[in-house]
Amino acid sequence: MKRAARKEPSEQDEEEVEFYGCKTWIPNWVPQWVRFVACLSYFMVLVVLTLLVSVFFLPRRRWRVRLVKNFMYFFAPGVFFLYGLRIRVTGGHNRGSLAEHRPVVYLVNHSSTLDFVTCSRCLSTGTIAIAKKALLLHPIGWIAWLNGTVFIDRSNRAKAIRSMNSIAGLLRAHGISVCVFPEGTRSRDGRLQPFKKGAMHLAMQSKVPIVPVVINGAHNIWGKLGWTIKCNEAPIEMKFLPPIETAHWTADTLQQHTDELHALFVQHLRPESRPLKTE
Repeated sequence: MKRAARKEPSEQDEEEVEFYGCKTWIPNWVPQWVRFVACLSYFMVLVVLTLLVSVFFLPRRRWRVRLVKNFMYFFAPGVFFLYGLRIRVTGGHNRGSLAEHRPVVYLVNHSSTLDFVTCSRCLSTGTIAIAKKALLLHPIGWIAWLNGTVFIDRSNRAKAIRSMNSIAGLLRAHGISVCVFPEGTRSRDGRLQPFKKGAMHLAMQSKVPIVPVVINGAHNIWGKLGWTIKCNEAPIEMKFLPPIETAHWTADTLQQHTDELHALFVQHLRPESRPLKTE
């Protein structure tokens, strides 16, 4: 569900704002397990239909990378309705574009399982992801594999590096964008963790811009621990920051750029999501 974007005043200029989702009218006394079963059932039906349709797209990579976006066009409204989730997006003009052959590396902070929904729904069409190999055991991993998602074996560093290197060619050859969580895993307490350099190395190698995507509020709705998703909470805030060119980056300056990007996220995150000073 998406409401038409409208203009809102800001300090410098008017900024385009996109709204996704809606409040739910399902009463609060409806148990979480009922919502979960309904959501899972709808999810599995869409997985089966997507797998059947995907057979016709297998030879065409640029068509396959559209699969997850189309999947989320149908799945996300179900999640929004069952849990009253809403997303407020700003800076959408900073997205990459498959149609215009304008690939980017999306750098996203990872604080909630809901990041899968927010990113798949709000990033540009034709965006693949980098995920842990264990996700292949989950149905969403099957859809992600068809989409072109690259799965990393964290236990084998050499294989992980080869997998990352293979992505650079896809970005340049097909205009595909990639979404990376530079922290490597979800935050347990919602606070930003240190960044690994893999995403920055990928952007430097492929010479495509990095678009930082800052998410606020998702952890408050569904954190890393537990299965309870809070209903009708305040909208998740998702902000696309201006692209950062990487063509001039070198191996010697990579750590500096990584630190600068981390500081940029800290600047745009709410206080409760910023790292503690002792970290």
